[in-house]
Amino acid sequence: MPVRNSVLWVREAVTSVLAQTAGDLELIVIDDGSTDDTPEVLAAFRDPRLRVERRPSAGLTRALVRALELARAPLLARLDADDVALPDRFARQRRFLDSRPEVGLLGTGARELDPFGREVRIVRPPADHDAIRRALIRANPFVHSSVVMRRSVLDEVGGYDPSFPVAQDYDLWMRLSRVTRLANLAEPLVIRRLAPGRVSAVRDDDRLRAEARVRWRAVRSHAYPWWCAVFALRPLAALAVPAAWRRVLRGPTPFEGPPHGV
Repeated sequence: MPVRNSVLWVREAVTSVLAQTAGDLELIVIDDGSTDDTPEVLAAFRDPRLRVERRPSAGLTRALVRALELARAPLLARLDADDVALPDRFARQRRFLDSRPEVGLLGTGARELDPFGREVRIVRPPADHDAIRRALIRANPFVHSSVVMRRSVLDEVGGYDPSFPVAQDYDLWMRLSRVTRLANLAEPLVIRRLAPGRVSAVRDDDRLRAEARVRWRAVRSHAYPWWCAVFALRPLAALAVPAAWRRVLRGPTPFEGPPHGV
């Protein structure tokens, strides 16, 4: 769990991990140079399963790389410091992976909340490997904060690429898709907060360039047929559109649904 200046939410995020019904775990938190009271919040925990390392700010990707260096378990889970894992998330993912040894990357659905705590949508990603592979060249079919990965396949592809300051997850999924099978649990087992300042909102240009790079590399490596190069061109074309209009023109992704009761 990388964290930077998340004093409002990090206590709830950490608590949601330590309260998992599958409690045999270690939680590694990398404090990426927080300047608010995040360090004090983390220091208040007295659970031996929690390990906190504070370091000068180097960005999300390098914090993720460092967390993986410290992790010792054969299964590695992600959660952002402003998100919440439902209590049985890890247990359900572990059961699935125990029964499906060919799957090396497993995500879940998610509920997304606005800054006021109101549910705005439910993310329902494709579930099986073939559907995920079809979607992957077009969009990111995983909620980063929901995934569990096998250490063995992560090591095989080299983990997160530090040259991607954003979309590092998308790049990793694309590389993992070449060496293992992928899956999602459709149930929303994570709550994501769409707070102001998330990478997806602040650094949209960088994200679009990174997506184009990931897709072009997949086509060049023959992971996808040549005609899929059109999907690498789409993010570059979007750069010509003013940022304020992109979300309106893009609309919801194929994996988003309405809130409960709508």
